[in-house]
Amino acid sequence: MAGSQSLSKRVLIPLGAISLTVAGLSVMGMALWHMGDASSISTESAETGSSTTSAPATANGYLPVNVFNSSDISGLARKTASQLQEQNWTVKTIGNWSGTKVKQSTVFYPADEKDSAVALAAELKVQMKAATSSMSQSELTYVIAK
Repeated sequence: MAGSQSLSKRVLIPLGAISLTVAGLSVMGMALWHMGDASSISTESAETGSSTTSAPATANGYLPVNVFNSSDISGLARKTASQLQEQNWTVKTIGNWSGTKVKQSTVFYPADEKDSAVALAAELKVQMKAATSSMSQSELTYVIAK
């Protein structure tokens, strides 16, 4: 019996401590790695401005996305924005939609920027439409209507 206590004190306890340390450092490293992504999120409430200049493509090669919740499900825009960031999309604005009611979730795209909309709409499995003049003309606008 004295031999098993010795094994536990000499091997298992240090092994457990090392495993916990490695796991903790991994979690902190991932948090620091994603910290730059979180700084790109703005929590403005729901109005979109219009702009005539084209935004540069982001890390994934597509336009940034504004995510708006038009549903009754609280937090849906933030949850969706998080998922998009995990898929390498740049999210510029998160908020509640105050525009004209949409019946189906839709990706709205600026003129001449259809490629970005096709990629996002395919990923989200939603329809896409050209942006109206009151929507951003330099970013995609995703309106969730569940």
